[in-house]
Amino acid sequence: MTILVTGANGMIGSHLVRGLLDAGYEVIGVGRVGGESREDRYRFYRLDLADRERLRKVADGNRVDRFIHLAALAHTEGETDLSWERYRRVNADCARNVFEVAGDRPVLFISTVDVYGFYDGTKPVNAQTPIRPVSRYAKSKALAEAACQKLKHFTIFRLAPVYTETVRRDIQKRYYLSYPNIAYVVGGGSAFEVLSVQTAVSAMVRWCAEEPENDIRIIRDRQPLWTPDAIRQERAGGNARIVLWFPRWAVRCGYAVLRSVLGENEKTYLLNKAVHPLRSE
Repeated sequence: MTILVTGANGMIGSHLVRGLLDAGYEVIGVGRVGGESREDRYRFYRLDLADRERLRKVADGNRVDRFIHLAALAHTEGETDLSWERYRRVNADCARNVFEVAGDRPVLFISTVDVYGFYDGTKPVNAQTPIRPVSRYAKSKALAEAACQKLKHFTIFRLAPVYTETVRRDIQKRYYLSYPNIAYVVGGGSAFEVLSVQTAVSAMVRWCAEEPENDIRIIRDRQPLWTPDAIRQERAGGNARIVLWFPRWAVRCGYAVLRSVLGENEKTYLLNKAVHPLRSE
């Protein structure tokens, strides 16, 4: 079986390519950066997903059986254009190009738990929970999800924040006010759902051997990140030299006031993540 992976040179994509090759698959990688290459069971093509016809030629010319669509505008570091138009173009319009090229072939679309938006800390979310995306990133992913669900064979993975042992920026945001020196703890500590890249890759590789069920799944580690444990590890490495403690009641009161004044927007959404960490079934 031949699997096409978009965003093959990204943080998750590079690990996924290796995982698929180790599992015995032929892999076609595509991405906007990197030189084209061929080695054994792996071929990489440099292309922009906005070029639908070139993507079609690559997919059909290599007799691709399945698609895993990872490529997205997610991390903002080093990016100069973070307009809604760019998010929509990269994350939604290009996704539609991938889906159109895939046709009746199975597609695994990689989305995010951010599509749930504001969370009240009560009932855990699941695949049937209505989504209310707030950030531009999440809104563009929600548009792509809607397009994906029109396919004949699809699966959507909503990933918790992904980390590797060397790249932990997505989870460090949960307990740092200013990396790497100033960390914080709310109350006795907070539990955040996160996802190791190894767990993410394992789930994607398993999908390649499954019959698509046209379903949506939340993918996360079994054990959540407990902030006091994370901070102890950081301090052992010379970071988190200052640890601030905030009473939970004070944080919740402050959040409630700011949300009532500012309304629901991207800034209060970031506070919502700290006050009410997402829980999934």
